[in-house]
Amino acid sequence: MLVITKQTPLKVVLEVGKECDKCNNCCKHDSGIVLEEDIPRIAKSMNLSEKKFKETYLVEHERFNTTCYKFRQEKQKDEKTKTEKPYGKCIMLHDELGCMIHDVKPLHCKVCSVKSKHGEALTQWFALNYLVNTKDPESIRQWSTFLQFQTPIQGGELKDLVSDKRRLRKILNYEILK
Repeated sequence: MLVITKQTPLKVVLEVGKECDKCNNCCKHDSGIVLEEDIPRIAKSMNLSEKKFKETYLVEHERFNTTCYKFRQEKQKDEKTKTEKPYGKCIMLHDELGCMIHDVKPLHCKVCSVKSKHGEALTQWFALNYLVNTKDPESIRQWSTFLQFQTPIQGGELKDLVSDKRRLRKILNYEILK
């Protein structure tokens, strides 16, 4: 049985990520993270400049104190309160056709399928390899908070990310801020 760890090679993760059954459930409630390296490929496929693609389809997003992008969302209004819901359909999801950029979708969308039996492990793999910055104390603190609700994959424990116990303690106690 395959076990996803922080060190699992991208090639393996991409293969496992193919387990997605294209139900579009993920895309109906959220949008994928778009890394800088995804942007040229997707923009080119849409015959847009990178700048125009960013302006039209992306919003800045922060996760684990790392700035990245997410696709814009078509948010719905709550009928009772008339306020905007905090979630919404990915702008790239067409109601009948599905994902409009499926062939060039970002890495996050390729590997973080909710329905996959490895879904949670793949989500952590992505975060650990692309979002959690071991040199940034705030990123480590945010990962620590995440771990209060999740069991880490191998390589994702705090001691794996910051091997110096004294430094880790200082980070978690806010004695080291930057």
